[in-house]
Amino acid sequence: AQELAMTTTRDPSDYKILCVDDEPNILSALRRMIGLEGFQVTTADSGSQALALMAEQEFHVVVSDMQMPGMTGVELLDQVRQKWPTTMRLLLTGNAEVSGAIAAINQGEIYRYLTKPWNDDELLGVLKSAIEMWEQARARDAKLRSSYVMSIKAFSALIDLRRPELLAHSRRVAQLARKVAKQAGLEEDQQQEVFIAGLLHDVGKIALSDHYLRSKFFELPLGDVKLYRKHSAMGQMSLSISEELKGVAQIVRSHHEYFDGSGFPDKLHGDAIVIGARIVGIVECYEELIEGEYTEQASTPEQALRIIASNRGKLFCPVITDHFLAVMRGA
Repeated sequence: AQELAMTTTRDPSDYKILCVDDEPNILSALRRMIGLEGFQVTTADSGSQALALMAEQEFHVVVSDMQMPGMTGVELLDQVRQKWPTTMRLLLTGNAEVSGAIAAINQGEIYRYLTKPWNDDELLGVLKSAIEMWEQARARDAKLRSSYVMSIKAFSALIDLRRPELLAHSRRVAQLARKVAKQAGLEEDQQQEVFIAGLLHDVGKIALSDHYLRSKFFELPLGDVKLYRKHSAMGQMSLSISEELKGVAQIVRSHHEYFDGSGFPDKLHGDAIVIGARIVGIVECYEELIEGEYTEQASTPEQALRIIASNRGKLFCPVITDHFLAVMRGA
Protein backbone atom coordinates (compact mmCIF):
# COMPACT_ATOMS: atom_id res chain seq x y z
CA ALA A 1 0.00 0.00 0.00
CA GLN A 2 2.93 2.33 0.75
CA GLU A 3 4.33 1.75 -2.75
CA LEU A 4 1.03 2.85 -4.29
CA ALA A 5 0.81 5.92 -2.06
CA MET A 6 4.22 7.09 -3.28
CA THR A 7 3.09 7.37 -6.90
CA THR A 8 -0.57 8.40 -6.64
CA THR A 9 -2.52 10.86 -4.54
CA ARG A 10 -5.31 8.40 -3.80
CA ASP A 11 -5.76 5.75 -1.14
CA PRO A 12 -5.85 2.07 -2.25
CA SER A 13 -9.44 1.87 -0.98
CA ASP A 14 -10.40 4.32 -3.75
CA TYR A 15 -9.72 1.65 -6.38
CA LYS A 16 -12.15 -1.10 -7.37
CA ILE A 17 -10.83 -4.41 -8.65
CA LEU A 18 -13.05 -7.03 -10.31
CA CYS A 19 -11.75 -10.62 -10.23
CA VAL A 20 -13.37 -13.16 -12.58
CA ASP A 21 -12.87 -16.94 -12.37
CA ASP A 22 -15.13 -19.97 -12.41
CA GLU A 23 -13.19 -21.62 -9.54
CA PRO A 24 -14.35 -20.49 -6.07
CA ASN A 25 -10.96 -21.22 -4.44
CA ILE A 26 -9.18 -18.98 -6.96
CA LEU A 27 -11.64 -16.15 -6.34
CA SER A 28 -11.24 -16.57 -2.58
CA ALA A 29 -7.44 -16.37 -2.85
CA LEU A 30 -7.57 -13.29 -5.07
CA ARG A 31 -10.08 -11.55 -2.79
CA ARG A 32 -7.95 -12.21 0.28
CA MET A 33 -4.62 -11.19 -1.26
CA ILE A 34 -5.83 -8.05 -3.04
CA GLY A 35 -8.12 -7.04 -0.19
CA LEU A 36 -5.23 -7.12 2.29
CA GLU A 37 -3.57 -4.40 0.21
CA GLY A 38 -6.54 -2.14 0.89
CA PHE A 39 -8.29 -2.35 -2.50
CA GLN A 40 -12.03 -2.82 -2.92
CA VAL A 41 -12.48 -6.31 -4.37
CA THR A 42 -15.54 -7.70 -6.15
CA THR A 43 -15.71 -11.21 -7.62
CA ALA A 44 -17.66 -12.82 -10.45
CA ASP A 45 -17.78 -16.49 -11.43
CA SER A 46 -18.47 -15.90 -15.13
CA GLY A 47 -17.99 -13.40 -17.92
CA SER A 48 -21.70 -12.63 -18.08
CA GLN A 49 -21.84 -11.88 -14.35
CA ALA A 50 -18.76 -9.66 -14.69
CA LEU A 51 -20.37 -7.63 -17.48
CA ALA A 52 -23.55 -7.21 -15.44
CA LEU A 53 -21.51 -5.89 -12.50
CA MET A 54 -19.59 -3.51 -14.73
CA ALA A 55 -22.82 -2.12 -16.14
CA GLU A 56 -23.75 -1.06 -12.59
CA GLN A 57 -20.46 0.40 -11.30
CA GLU A 58 -17.01 1.50 -12.38
CA PHE A 59 -14.01 -0.79 -11.94
CA HIS A 60 -10.45 0.38 -12.36
CA VAL A 61 -8.98 -3.07 -13.09
CA VAL A 62 -10.45 -6.40 -14.23
CA VAL A 63 -8.45 -9.55 -13.51
CA SER A 64 -9.86 -12.50 -15.46
CA ASP A 65 -9.05 -16.18 -15.85
CA MET A 66 -8.47 -17.19 -19.45
CA GLN A 67 -10.40 -20.48 -19.64
CA MET A 68 -13.96 -20.25 -18.36
CA PRO A 69 -17.14 -21.95 -19.57
CA GLY A 70 -19.54 -19.85 -21.63
CA MET A 71 -17.26 -16.87 -22.19
CA THR A 72 -13.47 -17.02 -22.16
CA GLY A 73 -11.38 -14.41 -20.43
CA VAL A 74 -10.18 -13.15 -23.79
CA GLU A 75 -13.76 -12.66 -24.97
CA LEU A 76 -14.69 -10.95 -21.71
CA LEU A 77 -11.75 -8.56 -21.75
CA ASP A 78 -12.41 -7.71 -25.40
CA GLN A 79 -15.96 -6.67 -24.47
CA VAL A 80 -14.59 -4.67 -21.55
CA ARG A 81 -12.21 -2.92 -23.94
CA GLN A 82 -15.07 -1.98 -26.24
CA LYS A 83 -17.52 -0.82 -23.56
CA TRP A 84 -15.16 0.55 -20.89
CA PRO A 85 -11.88 1.30 -22.68
CA THR A 86 -10.27 3.06 -19.72
CA THR A 87 -10.57 -0.02 -17.47
CA MET A 88 -7.24 -1.83 -17.18
CA ARG A 89 -7.35 -5.52 -18.12
CA LEU A 90 -5.23 -8.39 -16.71
CA LEU A 91 -5.39 -12.04 -17.81
CA LEU A 92 -4.62 -15.13 -15.69
CA THR A 93 -3.60 -18.20 -17.70
CA GLY A 94 -2.16 -21.68 -17.32
CA ASN A 95 1.33 -22.48 -18.58
CA ALA A 96 -0.09 -24.42 -21.53
CA GLU A 97 -2.12 -21.37 -22.61
CA VAL A 98 0.72 -18.83 -22.75
CA SER A 99 0.84 -18.61 -26.55
CA GLY A 100 -2.89 -17.86 -26.64
CA ALA A 101 -2.47 -15.26 -23.92
CA ILE A 102 0.25 -13.48 -25.88
CA ALA A 103 -1.97 -13.41 -28.97
CA ALA A 104 -4.81 -12.03 -26.83
CA ILE A 105 -2.57 -9.25 -25.53
CA ASN A 106 -1.57 -8.28 -29.05
CA GLN A 107 -5.12 -8.36 -30.41
CA GLY A 108 -7.20 -7.23 -27.45
CA GLU A 109 -4.95 -4.58 -25.88
CA ILE A 110 -4.75 -6.52 -22.60
CA TYR A 111 -2.29 -4.81 -20.27
CA ARG A 112 -0.50 -7.93 -18.93
CA TYR A 113 -0.93 -11.66 -18.41
CA LEU A 114 0.24 -13.78 -15.46
CA THR A 115 0.53 -17.54 -15.28
CA LYS A 116 -1.11 -19.70 -12.63
CA PRO A 117 -0.09 -20.40 -9.97
CA TRP A 118 0.93 -16.78 -9.64
CA ASN A 119 3.50 -15.17 -7.42
CA ASP A 120 1.67 -12.87 -4.98
CA ASP A 121 4.26 -10.11 -5.08
CA GLU A 122 4.40 -10.20 -8.87
CA LEU A 123 0.61 -10.05 -9.24
CA LEU A 124 0.33 -7.17 -6.78
CA GLY A 125 3.14 -5.34 -8.55
CA VAL A 126 1.40 -5.70 -11.91
CA LEU A 127 -1.90 -4.63 -10.35
CA LYS A 128 -0.35 -1.47 -8.91
CA SER A 129 1.38 -0.75 -12.22
CA ALA A 130 -1.98 -1.08 -14.00
CA ILE A 131 -3.55 1.40 -11.58
CA GLU A 132 -0.73 3.86 -12.20
CA MET A 133 -1.35 3.49 -15.94
CA TRP A 134 -5.03 4.20 -15.31
CA GLU A 135 -4.10 7.35 -13.37
CA GLN A 136 -1.80 8.52 -16.16
CA ALA A 137 -4.55 8.00 -18.72
CA ARG A 138 -6.98 9.91 -16.54
CA ALA A 139 -4.53 12.81 -16.24
CA ARG A 140 -3.94 12.79 -20.00
CA ASP A 141 -7.69 12.81 -20.67
CA ALA A 142 -8.12 15.71 -18.24
CA LYS A 143 -5.43 17.68 -20.08
CA LEU A 144 -7.07 16.98 -23.43
CA ARG A 145 -10.43 17.97 -21.99
CA SER A 146 -8.98 21.25 -20.74
CA SER A 147 -7.53 21.97 -24.19
CA TYR A 148 -10.89 21.12 -25.77
CA VAL A 149 -12.77 23.50 -23.48
CA MET A 150 -10.24 26.30 -24.04
CA SER A 151 -10.60 25.91 -27.83
CA ILE A 152 -14.38 26.19 -27.57
CA LYS A 153 -14.11 29.29 -25.38
CA ALA A 154 -11.64 30.89 -27.78
CA PHE A 155 -13.85 30.37 -30.83
CA SER A 156 -16.92 31.58 -28.90
CA ALA A 157 -15.04 34.71 -27.87
CA LEU A 158 -14.15 35.42 -31.51
CA ILE A 159 -17.80 35.14 -32.52
CA ASP A 160 -18.81 37.42 -29.67
CA LEU A 161 -16.22 40.03 -30.66
CA ARG A 162 -17.38 40.08 -34.27
CA ARG A 163 -21.11 40.07 -33.61
CA PRO A 164 -22.64 39.53 -30.13
CA GLU A 165 -26.04 38.83 -31.71
CA LEU A 166 -24.47 35.98 -33.68
CA LEU A 167 -23.25 34.33 -30.47
CA ALA A 168 -26.69 34.74 -28.88
CA HIS A 169 -28.21 33.03 -31.94
CA SER A 170 -25.61 30.26 -31.73
CA ARG A 171 -26.37 29.62 -28.07
CA ARG A 172 -30.07 29.22 -28.83
CA VAL A 173 -29.25 26.80 -31.64
CA ALA A 174 -26.91 24.83 -29.37
CA GLN A 175 -29.40 24.48 -26.54
CA LEU A 176 -32.28 23.41 -28.76
CA ALA A 177 -30.09 21.09 -30.84
CA ARG A 178 -29.00 19.24 -27.70
CA LYS A 179 -32.65 18.68 -26.76
CA VAL A 180 -33.36 17.27 -30.21
CA ALA A 181 -30.27 15.04 -30.01
CA LYS A 182 -31.49 13.66 -26.70
CA GLN A 183 -34.98 13.11 -28.12
CA ALA A 184 -33.39 11.26 -31.05
CA GLY A 185 -31.68 8.86 -28.62
CA LEU A 186 -28.08 9.94 -29.17
CA GLU A 187 -25.52 8.99 -26.52
CA GLU A 188 -24.43 11.64 -24.03
CA ASP A 189 -21.11 12.30 -25.78
CA GLN A 190 -22.93 12.71 -29.11
CA GLN A 191 -25.40 15.11 -27.51
CA GLN A 192 -22.46 17.16 -26.24
CA GLU A 193 -20.85 17.16 -29.70
CA VAL A 194 -24.10 18.41 -31.23
CA PHE A 195 -24.29 21.14 -28.58
CA ILE A 196 -20.74 22.33 -29.32
CA ALA A 197 -21.40 22.22 -33.08
CA GLY A 198 -24.53 24.30 -32.54
CA LEU A 199 -22.51 26.82 -30.56
CA LEU A 200 -19.81 27.07 -33.24
CA HIS A 201 -21.82 26.40 -36.42
CA ASP A 202 -21.42 29.99 -37.69
CA VAL A 203 -17.76 30.43 -36.74
CA GLY A 204 -16.91 30.72 -40.45
CA LYS A 205 -18.88 33.97 -40.61
CA ILE A 206 -16.30 35.82 -38.52
CA ALA A 207 -14.23 36.19 -41.71
CA LEU A 208 -17.07 38.07 -43.44
CA SER A 209 -17.41 41.85 -43.60
CA ASP A 210 -19.30 43.95 -41.06
CA HIS A 211 -21.79 44.84 -43.78
CA TYR A 212 -22.57 41.18 -44.32
CA LEU A 213 -22.91 40.44 -40.61
CA ARG A 214 -25.32 43.36 -40.15
CA SER A 215 -27.55 42.24 -43.04
CA LYS A 216 -30.39 39.76 -43.14
CA PHE A 217 -30.01 36.92 -45.64
CA PHE A 218 -32.84 38.16 -47.87
CA GLU A 219 -31.10 41.57 -48.15
CA LEU A 220 -27.83 40.16 -49.54
CA PRO A 221 -26.86 40.71 -53.20
CA LEU A 222 -26.03 37.61 -55.25
CA GLY A 223 -22.28 38.05 -54.75
CA ASP A 224 -22.66 37.95 -50.98
CA VAL A 225 -24.95 34.93 -51.21
CA LYS A 226 -22.13 33.08 -52.97
CA LEU A 227 -19.79 34.06 -50.15
CA TYR A 228 -22.41 33.00 -47.58
CA ARG A 229 -22.35 29.52 -49.09
CA LYS A 230 -18.68 29.24 -48.20
CA HIS A 231 -19.02 29.95 -44.48
CA SER A 232 -19.73 26.38 -43.39
CA ALA A 233 -16.62 25.06 -45.15
CA MET A 234 -14.57 27.94 -43.72
CA GLY A 235 -15.90 27.05 -40.29
CA GLN A 236 -14.77 23.46 -40.70
CA MET A 237 -11.31 24.60 -41.76
CA SER A 238 -11.02 26.81 -38.68
CA LEU A 239 -12.10 24.08 -36.26
CA SER A 240 -10.03 21.30 -37.85
CA ILE A 241 -6.84 22.73 -36.38
CA SER A 242 -7.96 21.06 -33.13
CA GLU A 243 -7.93 17.25 -33.23
CA GLU A 244 -10.57 17.14 -30.48
CA LEU A 245 -12.96 19.22 -32.61
CA LYS A 246 -12.80 17.09 -35.78
CA GLY A 247 -16.29 15.64 -35.19
CA VAL A 248 -17.70 19.07 -34.45
CA ALA A 249 -15.99 20.44 -37.56
CA GLN A 250 -17.73 17.88 -39.77
CA ILE A 251 -21.13 18.86 -38.36
CA VAL A 252 -20.32 22.53 -38.96
CA ARG A 253 -19.34 21.82 -42.57
CA SER A 254 -22.55 19.91 -43.30
CA HIS A 255 -25.20 21.82 -41.36
CA HIS A 256 -26.49 23.47 -44.55
CA GLU A 257 -26.78 20.19 -46.46
CA TYR A 258 -30.39 19.31 -47.31
CA PHE A 259 -31.95 15.87 -47.26
CA ASP A 260 -32.85 16.08 -50.97
CA GLY A 261 -29.28 16.93 -51.98
CA SER A 262 -29.91 20.61 -52.73
CA GLY A 263 -27.79 22.00 -49.92
CA PHE A 264 -24.14 23.05 -49.70
CA PRO A 265 -21.16 22.84 -49.77
CA ASP A 266 -21.07 19.18 -50.88
CA LYS A 267 -24.67 18.52 -52.04
CA LEU A 268 -24.88 15.51 -49.74
CA HIS A 269 -28.10 13.51 -49.78
CA GLY A 270 -30.07 11.68 -47.08
CA ASP A 271 -28.10 9.66 -44.55
CA ALA A 272 -24.80 10.76 -46.12
CA ILE A 273 -25.30 13.87 -43.97
CA VAL A 274 -24.03 13.16 -40.46
CA ILE A 275 -26.87 13.07 -37.95
CA GLY A 276 -25.44 15.96 -35.95
CA ALA A 277 -25.57 18.19 -39.03
CA ARG A 278 -29.15 17.14 -39.75
CA ILE A 279 -30.06 18.21 -36.22
CA VAL A 280 -28.17 21.51 -36.18
CA GLY A 281 -29.46 22.35 -39.68
CA ILE A 282 -33.14 22.02 -38.84
CA VAL A 283 -32.75 23.91 -35.56
CA GLU A 284 -30.87 26.76 -37.20
CA CYS A 285 -33.51 27.06 -39.90
CA TYR A 286 -36.21 27.36 -37.25
CA GLU A 287 -34.26 30.04 -35.38
CA GLU A 288 -33.58 32.00 -38.56
CA LEU A 289 -37.24 31.87 -39.57
CA ILE A 290 -38.33 33.49 -36.32
CA GLU A 291 -35.41 35.95 -36.51
CA GLY A 292 -36.62 37.14 -39.93
CA GLU A 293 -33.57 36.08 -41.92
CA TYR A 294 -35.53 35.03 -45.00
CA THR A 295 -38.39 37.53 -45.32
CA GLU A 296 -39.07 41.12 -44.30
CA GLN A 297 -41.61 39.91 -41.77
CA ALA A 298 -40.31 37.37 -39.27
CA SER A 299 -42.25 34.13 -38.88
CA THR A 300 -44.10 33.41 -35.67
CA PRO A 301 -43.02 30.19 -33.92
CA GLU A 302 -46.20 28.52 -35.19
CA GLN A 303 -45.53 29.61 -38.78
CA ALA A 304 -41.93 28.47 -38.53
CA LEU A 305 -43.00 25.02 -37.34
CA ARG A 306 -45.45 24.71 -40.24
CA ILE A 307 -42.67 25.57 -42.69
CA ILE A 308 -40.36 23.00 -41.09
CA ALA A 309 -43.08 20.33 -41.20
CA SER A 310 -43.87 21.10 -44.85
CA ASN A 311 -40.25 20.38 -45.75
CA ARG A 312 -40.13 16.99 -44.02
CA GLY A 313 -38.33 14.60 -46.35
CA LYS A 314 -37.37 17.46 -48.68
CA LEU A 315 -34.97 19.84 -46.98
CA PHE A 316 -35.00 17.98 -43.67
CA CYS A 317 -34.52 14.38 -42.63
CA PRO A 318 -38.00 12.98 -41.86
CA VAL A 319 -36.85 11.19 -38.69
CA ILE A 320 -35.09 14.28 -37.31
CA THR A 321 -38.07 16.44 -38.30
CA ASP A 322 -40.34 14.22 -36.21
CA HIS A 323 -37.97 14.43 -33.23
CA PHE A 324 -37.68 18.21 -33.61
CA LEU A 325 -41.45 18.67 -33.73
CA ALA A 326 -41.85 16.39 -30.71
CA VAL A 327 -39.41 18.56 -28.74
CA MET A 328 -41.18 21.76 -29.79
CA ARG A 329 -44.62 20.39 -28.88
CA GLY A 330 -43.32 19.55 -25.43
CA ALA A 331 -41.61 22.93 -24.94
